[in-house]
Amino acid sequence: MPEWMEPDFLRQANLNIWSAVLCGGLIGAERQLRGKRVGLRVCMLIVLTSAMFVTMAVEIAPDGGNRVLSGIVSGVGFLGAGVIFAQNGRVSGITTATLIWSLAAIGACIGFGYPIAAILATLVIMAILGLVDFLESHLPRLGKEHDDSNSA
Repeated sequence: MPEWMEPDFLRQANLNIWSAVLCGGLIGAERQLRGKRVGLRVCMLIVLTSAMFVTMAVEIAPDGGNRVLSGIVSGVGFLGAGVIFAQNGRVSGITTATLIWSLAAIGACIGFGYPIAAILATLVIMAILGLVDFLESHLPRLGKEHDDSNSA
């Protein structure tokens, strides 16, 4: 029987796939509900593909995970850079770019066999995203530039 059909591998792959879908889905749902550019589908796909790249690399060559992880970090960094925009002196998309990188890290964590750590990281990321939105809407902006054109 091929190794990829062994019960242990199938069990691990199943756990990895559904952990990735859960983690990506939780963060994606939060982003989708807030009307952000990266929503449910994209979040789930980033976590799932990262998890599967690492799972297969580790399965094929036990030391192969490091090389794949390096590729994921670089590739997803490039993907994240594509969502950062500068317009009229304002930069937007930094949170989205960072989130894309975080999603890939969650997927890699799952792929290396640490789904509980990935779920905990997912919950922390969701708390950070929610807390920052709350703070930004309830606290005055510190260091905000004021328009002094009307003052004498």
